[in-house]
Amino acid sequence: MSDAIVSSGFIDAAQQSGEQPFTDLHEVYVSASGYERLFYGRRYGRLHILKALKPVYLGNPFYEEALRKEFSIGYRLEHPHIVRALGWETLPELGHCIVLEYIDGMTLRQWTDDGRLTPELARKFVRELCDALGYLHNKQIVHRDLKPDNILITHNGNNVKLIDFGLSDSDDYDVLKLPAGTRYYLAPEALEPGQPLDCRADIFSLGIIVGEMAELLKDKRLAAVSRKCTRQHPAHRYASALEVVQALEGKKPFPSRSKWLVAAVLLIAACAAYLYWTADESAVSFPVYGNRSMPIEQWADSVPLTNHPQSF
Repeated sequence: MSDAIVSSGFIDAAQQSGEQPFTDLHEVYVSASGYERLFYGRRYGRLHILKALKPVYLGNPFYEEALRKEFSIGYRLEHPHIVRALGWETLPELGHCIVLEYIDGMTLRQWTDDGRLTPELARKFVRELCDALGYLHNKQIVHRDLKPDNILITHNGNNVKLIDFGLSDSDDYDVLKLPAGTRYYLAPEALEPGQPLDCRADIFSLGIIVGEMAELLKDKRLAAVSRKCTRQHPAHRYASALEVVQALEGKKPFPSRSKWLVAAVLLIAACAAYLYWTADESAVSFPVYGNRSMPIEQWADSVPLTNHPQSF
């Protein structure tokens, strides 16, 4: 039976033997200071985003490896509030590129500039951002470039989608471990070459974003959360994205295991001290016959003198 008979006519049977090429490719964004550019492209009727290098960086080993690192980090992530990296391809017109899911939405900056932000949505956005950051940090990944331009808000549902892992860092890569990102949102330690960064660098950047929301909405709780997120010393900030959410909702952080252990030891010590100081010696009993017992005075009187040790 021929392919012409098998095919329904809706999809070209010749294209089913391999990957369909992208159509309608057109450039939609070029980074002013970075190394990347973005394209729209269609495949099987679906719109995708393709991230490629600027022409001047094509073939440069450093930037080629940086793009591959971004794909490697993004491809392992699957979270409802993080954009998905779908594949890695080489196109004649673009060179190596990352294929990303298309998000129908706008950046958080555009959202706030349009006057759409409300206190309820601000809290929703922060919770969803913290959910995404907690997921990243559990995988030992630091985003390093958290800012309103890298946060998309979907038109359908007003959901957060974190994008752009071009400057992200993980334990298994040593490429691009140097000060990078948007200076206004960077933690102080991120400006120091060779300084190791952990999740608290992202917490600082998140705090700047929350502070901008607080100023726009005149929201005291958001402002309080922002102040602790953006403390200069990392140890004085929230230790995790979960703590940020708890503070936003007015909950106290859940005590750590060590705090529970100290509390248990103190409680046991207090109970022992109480029993010691309130015990009535006259009520102390000693076993005599099997399970029977008697008061200490009666026990002493009942013991024959010959049982007592003699002095010589």
